[in-house]
Amino acid sequence: MAALDAVAARQAARYHEKAYRRRDVAVADPLAHVARRERVPSRHGEVEARALLDLLWLVEPRERKVLILVGEGEQVSEVARSLGSPIGTAFSRLRRGRSRLAAVLKRRRQAR
Repeated sequence: MAALDAVAARQAARYHEKAYRRRDVAVADPLAHVARRERVPSRHGEVEARALLDLLWLVEPRERKVLILVGEGEQVSEVARSLGSPIGTAFSRLRRGRSRLAAVLKRRRQAR
């Protein structure tokens, strides 16, 4: 799966480079569609986001479900109801998932 992601990222980068050489612009003002922030997004933001999403697979499946649903903006009570589990269980899975994901990210940073 990682090889497929690398191929897709490389193809997207090539397409982006060709569009730059042809001076293709998808919209008149591309920055109008981006939320203005003090921090400028990385050119490789999508690739970095994909790598971080791949790290989610290192979290237990039950915890991953809760993390993803809460990350999409759902309330923990809604997540518990949709998964058919008590709200306390959903909160504990969220807490454990966050701590495991933080540990994975910390190991990744130390490996660099």
